[in-house]
Order: sequence, then C-alpha cells, then structure tokens
Amino acid sequence: MKQEPVSRGTGIPGLQLQAGEDVKRRTVPLPAGLAGLVPISAAVRTGDLVALSGCVSLDPATGLARGGTVQDQARDVFAQIAGVLEQAGASLTDVVRCVCYLTDAADAPGLDAVFRETFPVDPPARTTVICGLARPGLLVEIEATAWCG
Repeated sequence: MKQEPVSRGTGIPGLQLQAGEDVKRRTVPLPAGLAGLVPISAAVRTGDLVALSGCVSLDPATGLARGGTVQDQARDVFAQIAGVLEQAGASLTDVVRCVCYLTDAADAPGLDAVFRETFPVDPPARTTVICGLARPGLLVEIEATAWCG
C-alpha cells in the first residue's frame, strides 16, 4: 500500500514535514553529545512503527558509562528511551518489544525489577542476551520497538 506524502504537520512532535516531503521514513537524531560517537539514528519511524537503536547509559560529555549498578543504568536507559519515543510521537506505553543486552547474567534480577517499574501493566515482549558491550563499564543496553497505530 502506497503512503501519500504529507504536505504540512504530521501531528508528531519534532516531525514536521515540508511540502512534498514523504512521511514513510523519518529519523530521530542522536543528542548532540552522542552524535559524534556512533553513526546511527536514535530511532527511525516508518508509518506507525518506531524502531529505536540500542540505548546505553553514557555521559555525553565524557563518553564514559554512568551509574554503578544495572538498576541505575537501566533506569537511565528507559528515561532516554522515553525521550526518544516522545520525539517520534510515541511513549513507553506503545512499546511492543525490547531486546536487553546484559554483560553479566547475575544482573538479570536487577534488570527485571526496573523492567517491572517501567512496564507495571502489560509489559512488552522481551529477549535478554548475555554478551560484551562496546564500552567499559556498560552493564546494560536496551533497544525497543513501538507501535503507534
């Protein structure tokens, strides 16, 4: 099904279109302090689907991990996710799937606790992977997909 171009506002904060511009695919840029660290968009919205890149708890001024526990980092990550979703015209209640990456399986209960705080009712589908992360001190990375239909 072909989507028609939108000539004015989209009703999505931060996603105003110019005349003739197409709403099929819009990106949400990384915050200025992080944009130079990795060549990615914070999120891509296509129609009613919003796909977020993995979020980590980094201090944009130093590029170093913030928070000493998985709970601290996960809360920071979910706050970032909420902000990116807002820029894309969505919210945490629209999240349908998360993929969580942990550096230590022993941190799973801490992540579970923050996940329950963040999604107290009808949590999204989730996969958790134990792996190494790109920067020292990172304990968790979370990516999310939201459906705003």
